[in-house]
Amino acid sequence: MMDIIQANMSTIVWCLVAALLAVGAFSFRSTLEFWLNHWKYTFPVLGKTARLARHGIHGQGGWTDSERTLCGDYNKFISYLSRAEFNKRNDYLAKADDSGRSPTPLWLMVLLTVLVIAEGLGFSYLLGSWMARDGSANTHTLLMIAIVLVLCVIMVFLTHFAGHQLYRSNLVARCRKQWKQDKTQERFSSRKVKLDADQSVDDAEPDYTQIVNRVGTSHSYFMVALTVCVILVIAVTSTWMRWSNLNAEQTREAMGVSQNADAGNPFATTNAVPAELVASQKAADDRARAEESSSTRSEGAAAFITLAVIFVVTQIVGIFGGFAWGFGGRESLAAWRTTKGFTTFEDYNNYFAPLRAIAQSQLENLQKRLAENADISGKTFSKSFRDYVIEQRAFADLESNGSHVAPEAAPERAPVMATRVAEVETQRASEIPAARPVAQSTVPPVSTGQSLEAIIAEIETTSDVSRKKELIVRLDEPLRQQVIGEIKRRKERAEAAKHALDSQLDDLFKA
Repeated sequence: MMDIIQANMSTIVWCLVAALLAVGAFSFRSTLEFWLNHWKYTFPVLGKTARLARHGIHGQGGWTDSERTLCGDYNKFISYLSRAEFNKRNDYLAKADDSGRSPTPLWLMVLLTVLVIAEGLGFSYLLGSWMARDGSANTHTLLMIAIVLVLCVIMVFLTHFAGHQLYRSNLVARCRKQWKQDKTQERFSSRKVKLDADQSVDDAEPDYTQIVNRVGTSHSYFMVALTVCVILVIAVTSTWMRWSNLNAEQTREAMGVSQNADAGNPFATTNAVPAELVASQKAADDRARAEESSSTRSEGAAAFITLAVIFVVTQIVGIFGGFAWGFGGRESLAAWRTTKGFTTFEDYNNYFAPLRAIAQSQLENLQKRLAENADISGKTFSKSFRDYVIEQRAFADLESNGSHVAPEAAPERAPVMATRVAEVETQRASEIPAARPVAQSTVPPVSTGQSLEAIIAEIETTSDVSRKKELIVRLDEPLRQQVIGEIKRRKERAEAAKHALDSQLDDLFKA
């Protein structure tokens, strides 16, 4: 195995570098995507700003298509929460006892993956050798890689899930204990509180009730017990395999030493050496080999126990990762993502303020180029990135609340919202004709007075698949289920009969 690693050291190093770069890019993907989008707009001559500046036609609401495109591209990377919305999400996290927690960091998952792979290399090599006793070294290597990957995926998933279940179950169990000690509340949970609901609905209730209203009342330690059993089985099995392999190696070495000693001794088959000297020398050699074997076995046992302890500790670290990170609340992850993990609105707003400034600056640059390239008689380019955000929020309010519109945008929102409503109605109207052919089907209904056999016979004698479906759809629900079940059973019987016939023919024509 070490020979394989040394022969491919450069490839392994480059793979590790690529993996680290991929981890970093994934961890900061949102920031990277924003700057990549900004680079596409600011690229000289061929940038998107230069292309959009060639089209300055005003549309509804005083916007040009170019301005809307630019604002839409930047708006994808900027989050907007009012102070009330931000506080609502932080209240949810606090009442779910998830304040200060965060999702499991990617670096920890990568570290656990590397640890599991490193620890499992030796064990997987032994296991791969047993899976293909007569295989080549390349076969053993491929099996080793496959086993390591499977072991890594299973153990990282199990330990993380077990740690998260342990945290959530302990939280619910603690709340249940407090509820039983309180004896003033009839119900353990008073209601199911969602993230978008008013978070003050249970302010008058105890803390444990507020927690289970958002976390839930059920808990289990099944995955914890399963993970512990899997860890112990793998640790014991790997240690036993390593110990057995050491015994086999010592046996082979002892047999080889004995044969080599007899082959290299010219007096082994003669009486040139007195029997007393031969016996004395043999006893000394046996004692030396026994001491060496005992020492090797002791060192091997210590090494194997150390490897087992390292494996168990590695899995404990994985369980701790799932326990220390992650959320117990049903929607705590969504709350954390929208607040970006900030605990104060000022920090949250300061995080996005530079991004909004960059978007506004780029919009002003586009408007300046539009004014230079377009005929601007009677036209103005006075829209701001804030105006676009207000419009988008008004759109969201219109779609979710019917007619609620941001007050500051009301004068300019009327034509745009009217157009939006007209588009929705047109889309709905265009979908109606597509559904009419089904409602106006001319397929005659299948008589429910027919026997089951007659209906199935009619379906089986029909060659058109669409006609078959229509005949089944026109049946009453109970009869339809009977027909579908009988057709499935006949198909299964036909397939079984065909399989039996194929087996008979294979036996008949077997060479």
